[in-house]
Amino acid sequence: MQINGYLSNQLGFSEVGRHVLDTLIKPKIKEAGITVLDPFKWVGEELDFDEIGKLKEHDKVITYWTNFNAKVTVINNKLMQNSKCMLAILDGGHAVDDGVASEIGYYAALEIGPIFGLRTDFRLAENMVAGINPQVMGYITQSGGELIEGANGVERWAAAINDWAQTQLQPADSSVVLK
Repeated sequence: MQINGYLSNQLGFSEVGRHVLDTLIKPKIKEAGITVLDPFKWVGEELDFDEIGKLKEHDKVITYWTNFNAKVTVINNKLMQNSKCMLAILDGGHAVDDGVASEIGYYAALEIGPIFGLRTDFRLAENMVAGINPQVMGYITQSGGELIEGANGVERWAAAINDWAQTQLQPADSSVVLK
């Protein structure tokens, strides 16, 4: 049984972030038996991210970003709809990235599966007891997922994902009778 997991994050916008995704985050997810649905990979197949830096004319830049804006939501929504869990990276500042927050809300509304959030950033969100926005936290917990924070966060996050994935790989109970 293949388990797809949507990797919601803002790291794919930078070279350093992509390195972290490719060398640390994705291997941990794959070890848990999850097939990573990476929005940057899929959107990148439609739109060449390297092209952005080559564009010199204003009209071409506007056209590129207009195409990006029209395609990104459609692609990402399809990926989320075809996943059994969401794996959300929540580092990067006081507030959760806007795109990641909106994806968490969308995925929670689909009620497909758990959201596993990772936040190793030690800065607080909007109040002294909230590592992230309380609404985003509510979506994570209501989904049956959890937020992993603090030291050794990547390892503990990967372990939580692995524990959940193992429950998904168990054979179905043959005593269940459908009417």
